[in-house]
Amino acid sequence: MEFQSLITKTTQIKQKQWITHIKLTFNKYLTSLNLTQLPCSLTKFLLLQAMKKAILSLLLVISLFTNNSYASGGFCVLLEKICQQKEINLDAFSDFFQNVGVNINKATDLSMYANVFKLLYTPYRYGGKSEKGIDCSNYVFKLMNECSDSYATSRQLAEMTEYVDREELREGDLIFFNVKGYGISHVGVYLQDGKFTHSCSSKGVTISSLDEAYWKTRYCRAGRIVVN
Repeated sequence: MEFQSLITKTTQIKQKQWITHIKLTFNKYLTSLNLTQLPCSLTKFLLLQAMKKAILSLLLVISLFTNNSYASGGFCVLLEKICQQKEINLDAFSDFFQNVGVNINKATDLSMYANVFKLLYTPYRYGGKSEKGIDCSNYVFKLMNECSDSYATSRQLAEMTEYVDREELREGDLIFFNVKGYGISHVGVYLQDGKFTHSCSSKGVTISSLDEAYWKTRYCRAGRIVVN
């Protein structure tokens, strides 16, 4: 696979637009948090999420400043560094996502995609939190924060989110399903182009499509984490 195809992303995005977007997004996220009403573990988790978003955005801006654009190699350098940090084979990583129809060139959180790749095919285990077995809710927390020991059910996670129309789904949004016949009972993380990642009882950690008949008929809603 030629990696030059990966570095065309955002070549026309101006540095000033990035900085303005980061300031508005980060300030809005922090303003939305009311951490005093949450358990300590979830408070810690949300604060870490806010910090992670800021750091990732700053890394992208630094890459733009030091390389002028992703076309000069910044995107490939960032991708290579993340794969090295996570001890992932770069070729296998890129080829896998290409094969499942996920364009890594569109990714805005490469670290999350690296975590998806590392956890692929981990078997499903109710209440599990490790590579020996993991359930859907713990998998969501693991993707957002590798060190998180927080836990919430898929229904509790849904209550923490702000409703998002299916047509407006963005990378990192949570998507909820009714797989047991009595409301929300499964959660995954949206990637792009109808693809999402989740831990399901039949396959463990995998990537599926919202257009698959099984998931299409069991889709409930989508949301972004917002604490009022």
